[in-house]
Amino acid sequence: KVEAAEESDVAPMTDMRTSSLLFEQQASYNRRQSGSRETLGSACCVRGEDSLRLEEFACKLPDWNFDMFEVAAATPRPLAFIGFVCLDAYSKLVDFDKQKLLNFLREVESSYRKVPYHNSLHGASVARAVHSFCAGCGLAFTQEFMEFTIVLAGLVHDVHHPGLTPSFLSRASASGRWKSKISPPLEEADMELALKYNDNSPLEHMHCAITFELLRKESCAFLSVENVATMRKPLIRAILGTDMAKHAETMTRLAALIDNLKHPNESSVPWHWPAKPPANADEEGRKVWERLAQEEFVVELFLHAADIGTPTLPFDQWCKWNGMVQQEFHCQGDREIQEFGELISPPAGFDRKAGVQAEHGFTKGFMQYLTLPLFELLHELSQIRSEDSVCEGVNISGCIENLRSNIERWESYVPERPAESEGEEDEEEKDSEAQRSSTTSVESGDSSPSGALASEVPSGASEGGGDSGAAATAAERLPAVTVSLAD
Repeated sequence: KVEAAEESDVAPMTDMRTSSLLFEQQASYNRRQSGSRETLGSACCVRGEDSLRLEEFACKLPDWNFDMFEVAAATPRPLAFIGFVCLDAYSKLVDFDKQKLLNFLREVESSYRKVPYHNSLHGASVARAVHSFCAGCGLAFTQEFMEFTIVLAGLVHDVHHPGLTPSFLSRASASGRWKSKISPPLEEADMELALKYNDNSPLEHMHCAITFELLRKESCAFLSVENVATMRKPLIRAILGTDMAKHAETMTRLAALIDNLKHPNESSVPWHWPAKPPANADEEGRKVWERLAQEEFVVELFLHAADIGTPTLPFDQWCKWNGMVQQEFHCQGDREIQEFGELISPPAGFDRKAGVQAEHGFTKGFMQYLTLPLFELLHELSQIRSEDSVCEGVNISGCIENLRSNIERWESYVPERPAESEGEEDEEEKDSEAQRSSTTSVESGDSSPSGALASEVPSGASEGGGDSGAAATAAERLPAVTVSLAD
């Protein structure tokens, strides 16, 4: 990167703390020289001042606290914008066709379904987050294409997500046909995903399959066959690693990697077990193999961190994302009652009648027991001074600072029902089944788990029409936001 900067008359900077500035100077230079401004505006369906506004956003993307909702307000194609800017920044490391890249990004954005959370804005947000890890926090690899690969993985990691969890798909496919009507954004093919992939990360396998189908489509084949072959393994591994069913295994392997790096001369189970170097590899070959294996694992780790990392954003941004995921969970809970006659997912997160107190605890648990331990281990990994460590010097202290602050604020922010709703809450405790049977049908106003495309999401409150009083209470504390997810 420094050599590329020298060639383009940008002063080289080797200090890790200035790497972000160098990165953006080079990226900005590339865009000016290639005339990317016009192309960028075309990709995002904007012209004039809006196009200039997106150019301003492009220079701010490495900042971890950047607000993706500003991008959503400026363009109907946030994923195309984020994908083009972030991948174009690596154009001196990986050769690709820019026009076909635009075609690919449009296809990916269109392939994301109109669901409340796992939509194209989420894909764009995760890609932007991993770009920030690389350009802002100092994450780098000896294999230069890895940075390109992790951003690409972020863009496609949830493509065509139906807004339902694998446990729902598995239970629903057991009988062969769903009881409720299949209507957009759901498809008949969704019924077969769990069966097709034997309950083994069915959604993630589907995301991978769609991605590689698009990459070999003539109009979208922006990478050479050789580059696709090179990136295929780490790209698939990273996407499969976003399956929450693998979170515990990932944490165990991460802890083992930290232990191995801290105590290199002590005999212990290698973090990559049962994988091992080729039997005929000499000492140097073994080190090369272990380094490359660690880089692939780090790509997986940081994509997973970006995927569950919304609690590490500023509090107001995180509350908006939290409202969107609650809406999607509530829609699934409604469908579970329709399909199975009962909830099969945790009521505190999926039952829109569970109440704001239950939702508060559910959200706190996610922050405190999933996101925080992962980021703390990643921080510990980055502090290890070892030439064998891929992550040495990566600075995610800002992420952890935001996260701990958000947990503290969330603990002190305990939503309460208004006085007129207390009687309803007592009634729910007496007869929860009766309340569930009277839950507003998904078919009324919202015919599927898609939710509203332009919805007011109260920060941290129950969404989807279940607890209007609770929503009003939350809206008094934090302003609601209108999120446009139109193509």
